[in-house]
Amino acid sequence: MAESAQRNEYLKAQVEAVHRNLRFLEVVATSPIGLVTDLKSLREAVPAELAGEERDRQAFLDVTGRGKDPRGAGLLAGALVKQTIELIGALTPDGEESLSAGWISRATKVLDRVTDRLGRDIRQAMTGGFDGIYVIVDPEHTNGRPVVDVAKAALSGGACAIQLRDKSGPRRDVLETARRLQEMCSQAGAVFIVNDWVDIAALAAADGVHLGQKDIPVGAARSLLAVGQIVGTSNALQQEALDSESEGADYIAVGAMFPTGTKQDTRPAGVATLRQVKSSVGVPVIAIGGIKEDNIGQVADAGADAACVATAVTMAADPEAATRRLTSLFRKA
Repeated sequence: MAESAQRNEYLKAQVEAVHRNLRFLEVVATSPIGLVTDLKSLREAVPAELAGEERDRQAFLDVTGRGKDPRGAGLLAGALVKQTIELIGALTPDGEESLSAGWISRATKVLDRVTDRLGRDIRQAMTGGFDGIYVIVDPEHTNGRPVVDVAKAALSGGACAIQLRDKSGPRRDVLETARRLQEMCSQAGAVFIVNDWVDIAALAAADGVHLGQKDIPVGAARSLLAVGQIVGTSNALQQEALDSESEGADYIAVGAMFPTGTKQDTRPAGVATLRQVKSSVGVPVIAIGGIKEDNIGQVADAGADAACVATAVTMAADPEAATRRLTSLFRKA
């Protein structure tokens, strides 16, 4: 009897936790309306003692920080979705169901949709921060300085994003560097991207990965990443940019804007193509390739959401000051 009572108390606590999480997710997942309605319907069908008690909406808004940190709120909600799915899986011990099989099946499908929606929200929150200078750090272009030191200086100078491009280093070392850069960028409120290596981006819990036209497709990369990790692509033609967006790219990099010596296989795009792409896609557009202090105003005038630079910062005597100057020039333009 004591064992049965304990088990019943355990199930009761699990069911009430499911109810609380569903109520929480109703606040965070505010659209589309059908998804919110499905969450409410699921919650109202939960046989918890608190099921009929409406919680204070503002309290949930305060907990999520919604409106202040949508990325943080999305990540918190994503963790709750995972926890709720695990709780639901524990609701049928010894074959005795606390919730109907139909409810569990429907809840799992709705929570999968919530996961997808939250992933899009998190990615949009991150790419919405592309406003200024996006710096590529490559160990071959740092004047012999450690990549982490150069990235730290760029972040101090106001870089909105850091991308690690390392084509030649041992993968073990690249992974370790990626983990350090992710931590630094997170603390600075900047986005961290890994160039090409989807596996390293996943293992380092990077904010995302950047792919070239010859790399694996966007959809394939997405299948290996968490739903909140972004995928950006390089594009030299308007049609390439349109194709990238249709495949699900979260941002479009257009280049090369100007002649550049950091990549030998880049193709010219120019400011005219940048204007065309900006007017034809609905995701953030980043100008890349040969951008320096004397031409950054051109890409800003063409509508770029951010300017991606490498040697203009990483080879500068003072990367922090260089980043600050470029950011100021871009925003003024």
